[in-house]
Amino acid sequence: MNETPYSTPADRGAPGAPYRGEEPFYYGDQDGFDLRALLDILLRGKWLILATALALTVPVLVVSLLSPSTYRSYAILLVDKTDTDLADVLPEAGPTGLWKQERNLSNELLVLDQSMPLAETVAARLVEAGTVPGTDRPLPILEADDPSTPLTVEEVAFRLQKDAINATMETGGADAIRVNAVSTDPREAELIANAYAEAFAQLTQDQSRSGASASREFLEAQVSTQNERLEQTDAAVESYMLQEGAVALEEETSRLVDQIATLDARRDQASVNLQTKRAELSALQGELARLEGQLGARLSSNLDSELAAARTKIQGLRAELEPYYRQTPSLRTDPNPPQAVARIQAELRRVEAEQERIARELSAQSLASGSSPDDQRAGFVRAADLRAQVSAARVAVRGLEAEVRQLTSRLGQYEGELSNVPAQSIELAQLERERQAAETLYGALEQNLQQARVAEQSQLGYARVIRPAFAATAPFSPLRVRNTILALLCGLVFGSLLAVGKVRLDHRVHTPDDLVKLGHAVIGTVPTTEALIEREYGGAETAEVNGRQVDTHVVSLLNPMATASEAYRALRTNIQFSRPDVVVQTILVTSSSPGEGKSVTSTNLAVVFAQAGRRVLLVDADLRRPTVHAKLGLPREPGLVQELFSTDPLDLDALDRLADDLYVLPAGSLAPNPSELIGSRRMRELIADMRAKFDVVIFDAPPVLAATDAVLLSTQCDATLLIARSGQTKDYELASAVAALADVGTTPSGLVLNAFDVRQTYGYRYKYAYRYGDASGSAYGYGEQADARA
Repeated sequence: MNETPYSTPADRGAPGAPYRGEEPFYYGDQDGFDLRALLDILLRGKWLILATALALTVPVLVVSLLSPSTYRSYAILLVDKTDTDLADVLPEAGPTGLWKQERNLSNELLVLDQSMPLAETVAARLVEAGTVPGTDRPLPILEADDPSTPLTVEEVAFRLQKDAINATMETGGADAIRVNAVSTDPREAELIANAYAEAFAQLTQDQSRSGASASREFLEAQVSTQNERLEQTDAAVESYMLQEGAVALEEETSRLVDQIATLDARRDQASVNLQTKRAELSALQGELARLEGQLGARLSSNLDSELAAARTKIQGLRAELEPYYRQTPSLRTDPNPPQAVARIQAELRRVEAEQERIARELSAQSLASGSSPDDQRAGFVRAADLRAQVSAARVAVRGLEAEVRQLTSRLGQYEGELSNVPAQSIELAQLERERQAAETLYGALEQNLQQARVAEQSQLGYARVIRPAFAATAPFSPLRVRNTILALLCGLVFGSLLAVGKVRLDHRVHTPDDLVKLGHAVIGTVPTTEALIEREYGGAETAEVNGRQVDTHVVSLLNPMATASEAYRALRTNIQFSRPDVVVQTILVTSSSPGEGKSVTSTNLAVVFAQAGRRVLLVDADLRRPTVHAKLGLPREPGLVQELFSTDPLDLDALDRLADDLYVLPAGSLAPNPSELIGSRRMRELIADMRAKFDVVIFDAPPVLAATDAVLLSTQCDATLLIARSGQTKDYELASAVAALADVGTTPSGLVLNAFDVRQTYGYRYKYAYRYGDASGSAYGYGEQADARA
């Protein structure tokens, strides 16, 4: 195959090369990003982009409009918890303070989100409230599927945990938790958020007051008992003195009685304190036992300490091996290391295996307990706190037991001295001792009771509400405007991607630049005439001219001032200068496939040549599907077929004459062998006769890929035009047509892009606006818009 002169970009614009039309104008680098090409693609696919954007936006908008508005309110809890952390019962946990702090807050978040007792407390409050605050409307969360069966507290609590409540850690490094509540009613969201925050704060307060409350209750019972005892002893002393006539004790006896009474009171007070501590210890032990039963055997076992010891030993063994490895790195994989290294490695493997066994046992215990890791983590924190309190209570109990024993021993010594006093004095002294002891103990118990009450009230818990929830003024969800905008943007982006993909997979040519990029020379561009025909002829296929029905696409004849007519005149000029060394007299017009506008182009081209004062002959050489006669309103016969079968010279008077200098030779009758006729000697003689009698001869030939007629005829013509229709002709069809012509040594003078719609491409609107006029089809200086400007 001969290489065509326009087959490479380097040939474009070379001296003597055919005219190649407009070179593409790029907003960016020709070898890089082409902004105008992208804009052309988006403009060409505007309907696809719009449809995609609507396909995404409309459902999102409909769903957003149909979805009920959801409101969110939140309260903020300040958490100040410095009790024993999980690290006290899990030695393997990380020691960093920041990690501990975050983990403690995570535990509180777990309680807020997952604690069913807490949810039931809030649910009971909501059931009691019944209606939205300030209105008579029932709370939406209490609405049951069956109106006749109201929801239980447990069902409301489940709804709260599932749909209404969510706790998050407050940002900014503060030890605070945000309690979020959502509802379709803003007042209900406010109520739920405040109820949850207050219930959690009360829960922490109750946990902190558990030991102090037990002490207060015991002291109240003891004060009541000692008050009755004091009244009894006062009455007994008074009755004895009246009965026996006793006045008062002797000085020594009185001193001894005072000391005994003081010791007796101290012993009784110590006993009361001992019983108080035992009651507190019993309460703590009961709560700890209940928690240990939920957590399973892990809390009471020593597997955690064993696991921590194993990890510590592994770290030590690895530290011992590291100097050997740094000195000799190959020891890490050496199967026969030195004896010292082998001993440490063997011990390391044994301890690692032991660590794995302990970890499996811990996992088994966790699974056996039936609780999740998060639940166990929160339980471990609380259990560690309780164990610390139990330990402190046990120490206090042992101290009080020792104090009671010491006071009892000293009291026995004084009672021995009192036995030497006379009988009447002894009995009075005993009564007086009991009265003084009861009085002293009662006073001490009253003081302890007041202290216990103060201590109980001072336990405020480690969480408090620092910001109550307020009713939201705007819905939290759905965000209709944002969702619609995002859907529209996503639709535009997705539609643009589809448009780009569609163009990338599209083999059709749309613009002159498409032809240039494929390596073809563009000799002319003809705009579409559909808008012009619709406006001036109402979309009719034909119009009457001198008694003939002429195809409305022959605009050069019907409207010489139209944009397309100017484009044909530009094509005429380009053809004349396409071969500077040859006078172009015979022109072949063909296309790669049918329906691309070759007959319209050849007809309009013949008209503009005739308008330039040339004697022109238009020959319909498409003997298979001739259309020239129909476009010009002429009879089909006689025509070219009759001339090929005749031996007489071409008779000008026998030709149809459309204008003074425009002659037409139709195809004639049907021929059984068109290719043989076109390639015959008679055809060559006829072409020579035409050259002698006409200035320009234009042949309308069949498509190159449909028949070989055009290829045969191209060897006898001075110029060959290949027509491509915008939006229809495919690049591989053009390549095949050019290759077929090149096989017989024909180089097309250039390609003509037909039916090009300048409105469909971004860059060409400005690039060709002056040349091809406005969208109405009027050329520069003509039409209504031009008149208005003038």
